[in-house]
Amino acid sequence: MKSRFEKEYSGDSKVTFCTFHSLFYSIIRDFKSENFSIISQKEKLNILKTVLMDMNLDVSRLDFNEILDEISKVKNLDLNLDEYVSKSIDFDKFKQMFELYKEETKARNLIDYDDFVIMADKLFNKYPDFLDKWTDKYSYCLIDEFQDINYKQYEMVKRLFKGKGVFAVGDEDQSIYAFRGSSSDICLKFKKDFNADVFKLETNYRSTKRIVKAGMNLISFNSLRFDKSIVPVKDAQEGEFKLKSFDSYKDEYELIIKEAKESLNKGKSVAILLRTNNIQDSLQYCLLKYKVPYITEKTNVQIKNNEVIEDFLTYFKIAAGENTYSNLLKIANKPNRYISRNFLSECRLNERYDDDRYSYVNLFECSRRKKYLAVNIFKLERYLKQLSKLDSFEALIYIMNVIGYDKYLFEKGIKYETKYEELKSIAREFTNKEDFIDYFELIKNENAETNEEKENDGVNKIRICTIHASKGREWDEVYIPDVNEGNMPHKKAFGKEETEEERRLFYVAMTRAKEKLWVCYVDDIKRNLKPSIFVKELKT
Repeated sequence: MKSRFEKEYSGDSKVTFCTFHSLFYSIIRDFKSENFSIISQKEKLNILKTVLMDMNLDVSRLDFNEILDEISKVKNLDLNLDEYVSKSIDFDKFKQMFELYKEETKARNLIDYDDFVIMADKLFNKYPDFLDKWTDKYSYCLIDEFQDINYKQYEMVKRLFKGKGVFAVGDEDQSIYAFRGSSSDICLKFKKDFNADVFKLETNYRSTKRIVKAGMNLISFNSLRFDKSIVPVKDAQEGEFKLKSFDSYKDEYELIIKEAKESLNKGKSVAILLRTNNIQDSLQYCLLKYKVPYITEKTNVQIKNNEVIEDFLTYFKIAAGENTYSNLLKIANKPNRYISRNFLSECRLNERYDDDRYSYVNLFECSRRKKYLAVNIFKLERYLKQLSKLDSFEALIYIMNVIGYDKYLFEKGIKYETKYEELKSIAREFTNKEDFIDYFELIKNENAETNEEKENDGVNKIRICTIHASKGREWDEVYIPDVNEGNMPHKKAFGKEETEEERRLFYVAMTRAKEKLWVCYVDDIKRNLKPSIFVKELKT
């Protein structure tokens, strides 16, 4: 913006182009001479992890980014720690963590972006002459993306520019950063606080008629907004908007990927927008199964070098008929059965056929001099035969609790709870053991290109990202899956205000589409998967 302005209006410019953070940083620098460093995201995560571990909390079960968002929210909204109820950790633990985190960053002479506005505000309160210096600095102010402003920033805008020419550009229907302290209510307050005129930009240049109509139908259920009627420039183009119901996640993603693949081949830009940064296992499976090029910020499961996943897969493979010595060696002593590598080598030489497959008859024959070994092999055979009769979910539990794999993990000091829960979730989708194995083999063999390499290889790809990351972007076709209660709106959204925030988020996702929009959901009462309230609203 700065370069474009200077190109248009050559010569020395008295216009300052900056973000809120850089403005407040300039204010602090103008007053303070001591050195301090801006904390990086990596440093934040490291300090937080250290603090939580010092508090003896189980960090494997905590979402660090979610906790950092809550820390930011407390700062930006100036919330009382004695009253704040965290969604991440217990009330008392959050307060203790917040104080320890603040002390640690201060000890390292680090400040984050949220601290800028707090420090600038304190300087203005303590030194009125310093405030006067800055209020005299500017006569006019233009604020873009006004819907993203938080209350602390808004209070500073009023201090610096009240009574001056302020032009705010924003869309309260796209205010989606409540976790950072922003609120659509600020857009409404601006009109009153600055005695402002409101100019409604009601022309949509992006989307076709049906998509615009669906978006307006949804967002009209919100109360904290200006009433407006959006009219598409592409009014003559109907476009495509569909609400689609499925019996399972697998069916949902099968159809989405097949449809998206056809569109990619036609040169269309395609996006799949997710509520959170976790890719459904069924989605990743379908992408790899149908060899559809895609790019995303994150994959859900890291299998390489993960011993727990590899061991479960090996048990599954043997139960599915891959009874090879290579597989048997991997799990022979998980838990310990005193089956040595030398013993299996001896058995291998004694087999009739040279194809690496073992037979229980031969294993018993080789162990006849060691009764305890024969007993253990007999038990293993019985376990694996029973395992072959179970579906994926039952098999996981059987391996862990009946075969005794949990004892092996405990003895080795391997933390497995989080990964085990992930595996059970995947097993619910891929109930057939062969499908379960196939899914992980596809993940394991996926090309390990970086996102940058994928972006620049010239191949048209599906973009998979969160709705928050999609803001400000657009695609020819957009697919929004899993529009179910508990996901959208999110299960942590309570009350009218948070539901309206979730509706705005969903509205942002819908309005990324130019020509085609699918809103998809799973309807399965047995698994307690219900269509979102937003689906019901779109049907009205």
